[in-house]
Amino acid sequence: MSPQIAVTSVLSMDHITWPETGEQVTVGSCGYYVAMALAHLGADVLYAGAHGDDFDPVLVEPLRAAGAVVELCPLPGATARLDLVYTATGEIAHVHYDEAGGTAFTADDLPATFWNAPTLWLGTAPHAFHQQVAERAAQQNQRVFLSTQGEYRGGKADLTRLAPYLSGIFSNVGEVSSFGYGDFAAAVAHLRECNPRLTLLITHGAHGAWLLTDETAYHVPAAPCPNLVNTVGAGDTFAAAWLLQTLNGNPPAEALPWAGAAAALQMRGYGYTAQPSAEEVEAYLQPIKNKLAVVRHMRINLA
Repeated sequence: MSPQIAVTSVLSMDHITWPETGEQVTVGSCGYYVAMALAHLGADVLYAGAHGDDFDPVLVEPLRAAGAVVELCPLPGATARLDLVYTATGEIAHVHYDEAGGTAFTADDLPATFWNAPTLWLGTAPHAFHQQVAERAAQQNQRVFLSTQGEYRGGKADLTRLAPYLSGIFSNVGEVSSFGYGDFAAAVAHLRECNPRLTLLITHGAHGAWLLTDETAYHVPAAPCPNLVNTVGAGDTFAAAWLLQTLNGNPPAEALPWAGAAAALQMRGYGYTAQPSAEEVEAYLQPIKNKLAVVRHMRINLA
């Protein structure tokens, strides 16, 4: 049976330092977080992740336990590494990412089952890999969504080449403004010129999120978090929940609040450790639904 959604990325070992608790080491990459969110929410998902020869495959067992099919793509060299240091106020004081052996990841390394999914999701990986996968998927009429995680900062030339092959981009307001096209509005306009059919799902922290599709802009407020522990991975969960709802035929007025509730619940823990089930999202959403009314706008106002 073919998966509903196939997700791929370069796996990393994330060394994240918090002022209160010190360093935490965990498996990382937005693709891994996304696959975990989709699996917990009930999607039929396959995750194909590249890693170096020093990676312990046991580390991805939680993803299998959540219900995802996991296909690992071993590459020569070291596993990618992310070093991230937070301040006491939750701001990033230091970030360094080393792709290591992940630079060698190509579309040919992906398993055959990956190409059976009608919807593909590109997580953290080199641009050349994203381009290869997106171009091949276009030939097979597959939908391709991209999560940006810093690899396109100042990379407008690469993103301009990639955008025509994408169905959608998941990012945040700050990162979109860093692509190199100018401010947020200029970046959106340029991406629209590259691909008028492109959907943009853009998170804006406590200000909620924007969905830009065709000539329509939808805004949803941020859902209140019942017990905030950490925001790492919240954007990935929001995007995963929105996509699943959308693929299931739900309109923005339903899909966006549902995604907001899923992201709020995810922030109960760190990264992928507190991903909610669909049942949890439904139960949490009901009493707060009136706070998450989706508004259709003629233009974006980031104030």
